[in-house]
Amino acid sequence: MIKINTSHILPDTPYLLDGTESAEILELPPDADPPLAPAGDIAYHLSAVMAGADLIVTGRASVPLATVCARCLDDIRVTIAVKDLCFHFEKVRDLEVDLTDDVREELLLAVPSCFYCSPDCKGICPMCGTNLNHGSCSCDTRQAEPEPDAAAPSPWDQLDALNLAPEKPVKKANVKKMTAKSSAAKPAAKKANTKPPTQKSAAKKKSKE
Repeated sequence: MIKINTSHILPDTPYLLDGTESAEILELPPDADPPLAPAGDIAYHLSAVMAGADLIVTGRASVPLATVCARCLDDIRVTIAVKDLCFHFEKVRDLEVDLTDDVREELLLAVPSCFYCSPDCKGICPMCGTNLNHGSCSCDTRQAEPEPDAAAPSPWDQLDALNLAPEKPVKKANVKKMTAKSSAAKPAAKKANTKPPTQKSAAKKKSKE
């Protein structure tokens, strides 16, 4: 465990803490892809100062790891290093502070997604699998890609056949016009159905006058 007892830190005097810690605290998964395993202990160099009741820790940490090159698949050993550690703990005067989890987290965040044996690694031949860093092969890797068959159906043909044009919305003006025509037609029909007065009704009306 990486711990600091703040009661040992004198005012205005950095407290130096150098040491090693087992890389098992990283808890690397055994089925990691690419494979990743500790190849040594974690080395740390820390400096701690008190700012009032707060603790400020700066420094660096590193750990060697065993993995494989992402290009040639050779076993390699790499070092993960963090050179700008900085931790702040509030109100810890005269207390023991455990830095283990903080150092572990910073180292894990610094692990890249893949590793290379060298920046100019040539990788392996995609045809015969020869490691091109150790020698060349007689494979012709410059073969031209086969030309696409013009008669073969293309997945884009189905998209071209789709009718993506939006339907034309009915204009409100046309709806109002149709409603006005319907309203005007009703009185006309009612007027056309009005029956003329009969002779009997006309005589009755005349007698009353």
